[in-house]
Amino acid sequence: MASSTLIQNRSCGGSGSYRIVTGPSGINPSSNGHLQEGSLTHRLPIPMEKSIDNFQSTLYAPDIWSETLQRTGCLLQNVERGIQFLQCNIYKMEEDDANHMPIGFEIVFPAMMEDAKALGLDLPYDATILQQISAEREKKMKKISMAMVYKYPTTLLHSLEGLHREVDWNKPLQLQSENGSFLYSPASMQLLIKFDHACPNVYPVDLFERLWMVDRLQRLGISRYFEREVGDCLQYVYRYWKDCGIGWASNSPLQDVDSTAMAFRLLRTHGFDVKEDCFRQFFKDGEFFCFAGQSSQAVTGIINLSRASQTLFSGESLLKKARTFSRNFLRIKHESNECFDKRIISKDLAGEVEYNLTFPWYASLPRLEHRTYLDQCGIDDIWIGKSLYKMPAVTNEVFLKLAKADFNMCQALHKKELEQVIKWNASCQFRDLKFARQKSVECYFAGAATMFEPEMVQARLVWARCCVLSTVLDDYFDDGTPVEELRVFVQAVRTWNPELINGLPEQAKILFMGLYKTVNTIAEEAFMAQKRDVHHHLKHYWDKLITSGLKEAEWAESGYVPTFDEYMEVAEISVALEPIVCSTLFFAGHRLDEDVLDSYDYHLVMHLVSRIGRILKNIQGMKREASQGKISSVQIYMEEHPCVPSEAMAIAHLQELVDNSMQQLTYDVLRVTEVPKSCKRIHLNMAKLMHAFYKDTDGFSSLTAMAGFVKKVLFEPVPE
Repeated sequence: MASSTLIQNRSCGGSGSYRIVTGPSGINPSSNGHLQEGSLTHRLPIPMEKSIDNFQSTLYAPDIWSETLQRTGCLLQNVERGIQFLQCNIYKMEEDDANHMPIGFEIVFPAMMEDAKALGLDLPYDATILQQISAEREKKMKKISMAMVYKYPTTLLHSLEGLHREVDWNKPLQLQSENGSFLYSPASMQLLIKFDHACPNVYPVDLFERLWMVDRLQRLGISRYFEREVGDCLQYVYRYWKDCGIGWASNSPLQDVDSTAMAFRLLRTHGFDVKEDCFRQFFKDGEFFCFAGQSSQAVTGIINLSRASQTLFSGESLLKKARTFSRNFLRIKHESNECFDKRIISKDLAGEVEYNLTFPWYASLPRLEHRTYLDQCGIDDIWIGKSLYKMPAVTNEVFLKLAKADFNMCQALHKKELEQVIKWNASCQFRDLKFARQKSVECYFAGAATMFEPEMVQARLVWARCCVLSTVLDDYFDDGTPVEELRVFVQAVRTWNPELINGLPEQAKILFMGLYKTVNTIAEEAFMAQKRDVHHHLKHYWDKLITSGLKEAEWAESGYVPTFDEYMEVAEISVALEPIVCSTLFFAGHRLDEDVLDSYDYHLVMHLVSRIGRILKNIQGMKREASQGKISSVQIYMEEHPCVPSEAMAIAHLQELVDNSMQQLTYDVLRVTEVPKSCKRIHLNMAKLMHAFYKDTDGFSSLTAMAGFVKKVLFEPVPE
């Protein structure tokens, strides 16, 4: 900020004397980056406060620095131009959005006007807007204890030039940063030279810049091209991580919730050990704030707090409070059309809030997030600090162009793969099954939305085929098929013997042969990927599935109502996620030895995913299942707990079970175990898919619920 170059010149005596420690660009209002009349030029709207603030700081005491102006070739008429600009435009501040006022403006601007008046500058001192801002200054100053300013680092240190009449300059020296500034708010000749006579808002912003850059690469879907650089950035951030969080700079004494939350989420999801206590200083009286001891909240900071809180582990009560608070805060902002921020002017902050509310982390499908953010990403975003500034490393147009090209390239591959799945489905004659839903597109979408990388082609195709198989098998067992027929079918699968189905109806034969041939083909493909025979594992997954389906059919026929635990033991298998996930794991790029497949961790994550999927599917599909004579976890829970007054209360309890399971799954997926990370990623993505499909309705059975998302990910190219 230009005003940060003003230092009281005590050697001249008098409170109105200042010396200028800036070079030509720092004092020339007609420098590059300004319009002809003097205001800043940019594609996004710039608050008038910022333009006025820049000019006023260059107008102090022309008699003191006229020699500097003449020596550098600048003309004193620039001062007159600046005064004229202020006289004509100060009233426009009344039309500006107060949410985009530079930080500390209400402290600095009235003080600068007082200094200008003392220096005899002809400015509109009685303007209504100036009186309003001065009133805000007085209101804020009444709340400020200068003793606290001297003792603790706060954002007020950014505005000390606006407090030069109140500050005892010897007392805050203990709060100086290593470079001599307060809160890394530089005003030295050294930095002006370093940045070609421009004065950055704060320097350095090494943590903030790295975090936002990594976050943007991830949300654009191109971080895989920069794995080493992303790793280096996060290692750098973790080097400066503290139990109380971080700020924007590596050695900043002041932490903020925005930087802390983004760092927490990125570090945690990349396997670093970070604890929830880092948010404790931002929590007071049931609310979370941007800085400790303050009462302000910013939408971007709360978005990042929300995203961080969604990665909570079991027992993290503070993160649970953060999740509840941030969701309510963002919901209110969204419903009242108040999705703007005091820290940033961005392209589509409202859209980012809406996506966060609609698809929280545990329901956010990677490729859907990428596609959505391609529309929201702004290369002209402006951050609001003590000045307005851009971050080229973050708002990098090259990133956006690469992301669009990458998305369209992957989408073209996905379309060709989808054609293969549709042809396979036709070759199996599944279209002839009257009882079966035709879900080839949705099944392939589920794989492509989570495993979108070109090298995951085999995994996607296996996923899609297994998903279709599980769907038609589920429909076969739910279609009122006689139990005796089901027993024969189960025996044929268990022995892997096609001859046993000779006496079954034609549709059962089609189904069995489709399963038989497809699993054999996948086994051959898996042999090439794993360099060993895993056929017995593949058959075992399908054997378990149809056995569980038979058990549920027998319950329905006899009218037997199992206990909740008994039901879940069977239903977690019949939800049919294991054959899809575990078959796909053999194509995730890692060799899976028997000790991994037999490990506790391997079975635990599959159990958690299946429990999550079963309950979510029951909640949204219980009416359809009831019409088929099937029982559900909701019904059984209510029968076991007659004190539960309503179905809604039962569902709330089951949702809590899902939430607890998701917290445990998050912990087990992110911690280091013998199960490869790429495999656990597939487990996590299946849980996300279940949340996405079943968060509001039975999105898988519906013909329209997911249609828009499918179209966006698979069929609509991104305009480049």
